[in-house]
Amino acid sequence: MKSGKWQATVRNRAGDRFSESFPLKAQARAWGIELETQFARGGMRDPRAGEITFREWHDRWWNARIVEPHTLRGDGSSIKNHVMPYWADWEMRAITRMDVQSWIRSLVEKGAGPAAIKRAYNLTSSIMRAAVDDDVIAVSPCRNIDLPPIAVKPPQWFTPDQAQSILDGLAPAWRTMCLLGFYTGLRWGELSGLHRHRIDTRRSRLFVVEVNTKSGIKEYPKSSKSRREVPLPPHALEALERHIHRLDRDAVVFTTITKGRSGRLLADSNWRRQTWWPAVEAAYHFGGDGELQLVPHYPPHSMRHTCASWLVQRGVSLYEVQHLLGHESFQTTQRYAHLQPDAHKAVLGAWERMETPLTIAA
Repeated sequence: MKSGKWQATVRNRAGDRFSESFPLKAQARAWGIELETQFARGGMRDPRAGEITFREWHDRWWNARIVEPHTLRGDGSSIKNHVMPYWADWEMRAITRMDVQSWIRSLVEKGAGPAAIKRAYNLTSSIMRAAVDDDVIAVSPCRNIDLPPIAVKPPQWFTPDQAQSILDGLAPAWRTMCLLGFYTGLRWGELSGLHRHRIDTRRSRLFVVEVNTKSGIKEYPKSSKSRREVPLPPHALEALERHIHRLDRDAVVFTTITKGRSGRLLADSNWRRQTWWPAVEAAYHFGGDGELQLVPHYPPHSMRHTCASWLVQRGVSLYEVQHLLGHESFQTTQRYAHLQPDAHKAVLGAWERMETPLTIAA
């Protein structure tokens, strides 16, 4: 070719002509041989399918998705802000692995947070996997991509004194709900989605099956390990029995109590604003120096962290805590490992066994 490139042309059995140009003769030859081989096997995808733009393919992919409405809203925002501005007019076949890595670098330079970048990348990767499955492209460019690390925050948990101070400031119904949260580690959606018939008072157990989501009650938890049996300590069971004794068998245990609007499903944002934060902001405890201090400003999910932290500190194994909390991955539960009674015991023991430890003058 006059441009200095090499062009390979192949015809299929129907006589359709497919051409592609390459900077090297060897590349053109390899492409032609690969195409002829695929034609002979009858497994050839149309090379022109990759000419579709990213925006066009995204629209087809988006309209075929089956996800929760609140997930759809979050994904739509991520795509609008971080994905489409970069990829919209690219041809699908033109996007390479290095292009994707460059895009990630551009997001970092613009100040996007690691979590936002990860979500945008995961969505883009899903779009590309669907394109491979539909024979739009041969290979996904989203592979072996370096993403900025997401800092793992240590679990935020309350001491017993802090938790008691919060409970004391709550209305009776919410006091029972939060007592259950501190002693079962249920997620907020599991607490607010708990049904009366899921509580076995004779065996002091409750069963996590339903979960309250932004789309309403779902009859399935968010993962298979979330469907679980949770033991109830006697004092928590006693408080729960007082709360449920007038409820119908299929009733949701914790619902709204506002006059004229009682019995409705709880909304996370409203419950935080009207119930949780006022109780936390009014709660005090005595600090290590004996002075009265405000309780830490932790969200409701910290009840779950508190349950796990208390159990690990009292010698319950991480595997048992994983099962209790319904963690899909043991790695999630390992965040509490530093709280184990024997954490660092071997290290400290080794230093104590040193024959001549280092010293400094007093």
